[in-house]
Amino acid sequence: MGYLYLEIFTNNLLEVFTTIPSFIALFVYRYLGNPPNVKIKFVPSHSISSCNSIRLHFTYFNSQQQEDDVLSTDSYAYQAIQDLRLPVYSKDGDTFVAGMCGVCRELVAHQENLEIRKLLGFKENCLMSPSETSVWTRFCEVDIVKALKHLLLCHSHKESVKEIPVEVVRFENHMNEPVRMHNIYKLAREQANQIKHQRSNNIKNAKITIDCKIPKEELEIEHKFAEGVLFTIADLILYPCLRLIFHLSRNMLENFPMTSLWFKEVDRLEPKCKAILEELCLYPSDKEELISSLPIPYCEARSLYKSDPKRYKPRNRIFTEQKDVDAALTKLQVLRLNYNSDCSKTFDNKTIDWHKIEPAHAKNCALPQKRLERKRQQLENLANAVMSLAEPGNRIIDFCSGTGHLGILMALQLPQCTIILMENKPESLQRAKLRALELKLSNIKFYQCNIDYFKGKFNLGTSLHACGTATDIVLQQCRQAKANFVCCPCCYGSLQSMPHVTYPLSEKFRQVLSEKDFMYIAHTADQAHALGTLNCKPEKTKQGQLCMDIVDTDRKLQAEEAGYEVTLTRLKPEDCTPKNRLLVGLLRKKS
Repeated sequence: MGYLYLEIFTNNLLEVFTTIPSFIALFVYRYLGNPPNVKIKFVPSHSISSCNSIRLHFTYFNSQQQEDDVLSTDSYAYQAIQDLRLPVYSKDGDTFVAGMCGVCRELVAHQENLEIRKLLGFKENCLMSPSETSVWTRFCEVDIVKALKHLLLCHSHKESVKEIPVEVVRFENHMNEPVRMHNIYKLAREQANQIKHQRSNNIKNAKITIDCKIPKEELEIEHKFAEGVLFTIADLILYPCLRLIFHLSRNMLENFPMTSLWFKEVDRLEPKCKAILEELCLYPSDKEELISSLPIPYCEARSLYKSDPKRYKPRNRIFTEQKDVDAALTKLQVLRLNYNSDCSKTFDNKTIDWHKIEPAHAKNCALPQKRLERKRQQLENLANAVMSLAEPGNRIIDFCSGTGHLGILMALQLPQCTIILMENKPESLQRAKLRALELKLSNIKFYQCNIDYFKGKFNLGTSLHACGTATDIVLQQCRQAKANFVCCPCCYGSLQSMPHVTYPLSEKFRQVLSEKDFMYIAHTADQAHALGTLNCKPEKTKQGQLCMDIVDTDRKLQAEEAGYEVTLTRLKPEDCTPKNRLLVGLLRKKS
């Protein structure tokens, strides 16, 4: 049995409201026909504002709510629900999924009906990538929700809207782009042969073949749905959001012909979508025209489900010129800082008894012996640093935990602490669960979500080679929770500013470096190959090592500005990984 936890708020007038993400999860649940293997739990909240939330149809809510539908404070899931942003889906009793797209995917994935599972798309990959790395997931999970939330707020306060939401224009442009999907040439051949068969009055003829050298744009595949020609969970998530957005401006839809056709196609193929929407929510009054008379903002035409053009891609990497690096390094000289990781600093170098956790570790690593040895050295370094800071009763989070090698090691070494493994890939987390079960560990919890969806309290956060900006999101979570941290960064060249993380990080670095200067240094840091290896160029490697220290010094300074004592050191032995820097932060106690 799975449990779907949704956030609700009831005002003095007994009107029931829910957040947009919780409403979308409820919408998907109803579309699936109230599946018997999933039970809804409503979580009362005082943080919801009726101004930017969706009002549930009271007759539906009242008929569905049972006494045990409300989460009990003494239930097993209570702590997890306090930790994570709702909606949350609980499966197997010990794994909790957060994030609107992730929750909706789980609702679909746990249905036995194979036709229903087709909503997950080709190889069940629809909306699998996290919003941190996928433009398409971010649009469905963050951008369109933000646009609707803003319109609801303006409608509630009877405020005028300055412009049509750019997200609406982005979706229109997306639907106007050629279809880009797997097996598109196979689809084009099937479509062409079907049309030929119909026109030839069922007379058998030679099949049409389509050369894969033909540009995809010339295949004439109609962009019917959000991800091409098939109705997927992306359509299911976007439909209620866009219906409500256009409801708040009745005359606006005529300016968006592709979106209008999309609505008609969804209503034709899945008429219950509109019926469920009307059943669940009370539409806001549309007497006030919010945005129909405003001009349409410019938005670059681009398919939203294409990869993020800003995302680091090794094949398309822009190599930084040496003169740019030299100029950035010269600017840093005015700060007169010592950019050097302290190799002398060590933590209790306790040897791990790997036989105790065999065969789980070696079997699940599936690495050659030499790489297995280096992996164990990395894990020992971080585990020893964590053990030097941890106290009995602490809650420790292994961010970006993968298959749980570090988290499980900490659970073994710190049986009096609660270890949370946080990972957004369900397959990786499932492997971690099997290893924990094999080792009979009872002090581990499993959270399947992005880092941003965690909002609870913890004492110590750690990450081993969290890629690029993910390390800085981990450090940000630790600062917000006033938790200590142990982090080994990775992929310096893939750093990129986000709405809540901008570079340089520290006030001191911002005095002398622009974001572009900082990125020159970050890209150069990825040239730090291990000395003596095939690709190693000594001068480039030395410069790369320096740039790694500079980037991590920026991280160190930011944490110190927030009240931490920070050690920047290296893993031992240093050749266990080229990305061997280790940041250990201890929050200073107030006197």
